[in-house]
Amino acid sequence: MSRFAVSSMLGVVVALGAYSAVAWAQGANPHNGTWKLLLQTPKVADIAGTVEVKDSGGTWHTVARNSQDICAGRDAPIVVQTATPEELVFRVMRSKVMTGCPDFRVPLKRVDDKNLEGVLVNGYQVKLTRQ
Repeated sequence: MSRFAVSSMLGVVVALGAYSAVAWAQGANPHNGTWKLLLQTPKVADIAGTVEVKDSGGTWHTVARNSQDICAGRDAPIVVQTATPEELVFRVMRSKVMTGCPDFRVPLKRVDDKNLEGVLVNGYQVKLTRQ
């Protein structure tokens, strides 16, 4: 075998090894699946919905109607920022659905195997229950 062929093969092996290590380190999101959503608000009725988590993304869906908030009740994509067994943090990207709708961050901590809880910046309590 020529030196070029050996060095080319070595490069391919190193590249595949690096790719495999990155893929293994990322692993599957432990929170993948469908979650029942409950937003408890201090001034208005509680808001129900679902959150679908799939690795680094997903969907936020609420069953909400508010004539003063055109963004309420619109499905929006999420981007997962942190996903460990004890924590899930994602950003709801409402700006991708309609111009002028604000994005927001949802920080959640594990309560038990089926429940995550957190508080939004506006004070709303967030509870997710695994379906």
